[in-house]
Amino acid sequence: MAADSLSRHLADRKTPWPHFNQYLVAYLSYLLFYPVPWLLGYHRPTLAGVLFSTAAMLVFLLVYFAPYRKDRYYGYGEIILTDLIGYACAWTHGDWEVYCIFAAGMCARLPGKRQSITMVILLQVVLIISGHFRHKTTLEVIPGAFFSIITYMGTLVQWQLGIRNFELREAQNEIRTLATTAERERIARDLHDLLGHSLTVISVKAELADRLFTSDAPRARQEVAEISQIARTSLREVREAVAGMNGASLQRELDRARKALNTAGITLVLNGPGPSADQPQNSVLALALREAVTNVIRHSDARTCTLTFQQNAEGHIHTFTLEDDGPLQAPQPAHSIVEGNGLRGMRARLAASGGTLTLSPQPQGFKLTATTLP
Repeated sequence: MAADSLSRHLADRKTPWPHFNQYLVAYLSYLLFYPVPWLLGYHRPTLAGVLFSTAAMLVFLLVYFAPYRKDRYYGYGEIILTDLIGYACAWTHGDWEVYCIFAAGMCARLPGKRQSITMVILLQVVLIISGHFRHKTTLEVIPGAFFSIITYMGTLVQWQLGIRNFELREAQNEIRTLATTAERERIARDLHDLLGHSLTVISVKAELADRLFTSDAPRARQEVAEISQIARTSLREVREAVAGMNGASLQRELDRARKALNTAGITLVLNGPGPSADQPQNSVLALALREAVTNVIRHSDARTCTLTFQQNAEGHIHTFTLEDDGPLQAPQPAHSIVEGNGLRGMRARLAASGGTLTLSPQPQGFKLTATTLP
């Protein structure tokens, strides 16, 4: 962003004044030059001159700190008033040109670079012309104009650096906010997938164990033991998810899917080769498979699920398709599907890894395809 447009951009919001406290006070050291002609004996100060100079200095300080107190840029009125304070103090024979230097420095803090350059040039033209009317030679006028330009350039550089630092701090704060939000969303997605799947399986197994207690007690006790194991595993995975250590693997999720679907009375048919332990693991696809299986158990009346994996030449599995034969009450177009938290979280997680999620209602069931970058 160009300096001119950047300054205008910042003019509509909070300025970087808080980062200029030390410079704001340091520039006031120029006022120490005002009584130098008196101290060196070039001119003898009068009581009226001292009182007038003191009053003028107080007015200047009010003007000087006004934008800082209100957190805004300098205006033309404040610059012109500062310049006029200098000319009004000329009769006191102090070094009144310090106010012209202050006015030039203020020009660097106008909200537009073009306006600030134009203003500082006009101030120097006025200074040179006033020197002619005061019967000053060129050599007597040039130092004031020279130091005004130098002060303007130095202040402009500091101000622009301050603006860049101000923008950088704001960008860093925004990045921290976005990172915090992204981490919260990640934890929410992981917890939904972990707990949604585990609680669904626990619910199905608990219902099965309840039915088996009277007819097959050993099998019922086995189901209860598996419920306990699933609960312990879920607790460990929740802790890992909160800590950011997601260790999901396709092979483990495939084993879980087969057991969970079997408990729910759904047969899993693996179409083609599945993942193996020596293949590179894709945790994003693993979590997507977990959520897809959970949805089949909770929301369909399917009896059979067909799972197909696709892999590239290096053996990386990058896509899976899960089809169930659960009947739909009425055919639905894909764009009319209302996605819950699980599907939205799955889609966001796949998108973050460059993948896609495709939902396809079928005449006799539902088809879900999850893809990551090969």
